[in-house]
Amino acid sequence: MKLKHQGKKVHKKDKPKLIFGLFSPWSLLGMVAGGVGGLVYYFFIGCNIEGCAIISNPFMSALWGALLALILAEVIRIIAIDDSK
Repeated sequence: MKLKHQGKKVHKKDKPKLIFGLFSPWSLLGMVAGGVGGLVYYFFIGCNIEGCAIISNPFMSALWGALLALILAEVIRIIAIDDSK
């Protein structure tokens, strides 16, 4: 027995707008905020010894903050898309 999936057709105007086909504008905004958050973490909490590879360098701290914010924003976007169906 074959079942046919009859999904809801999505019109072009209903598709979410993505930048470079990958990220939503909210995800990029989250990356910027995460990068700033990583720098703030570095300057106020940071690690003074060389043993902390992630937070002993301001560039790496900002990079990790941006990456974590991007992951969080994309998860929230995917959950919001699934809930709207």
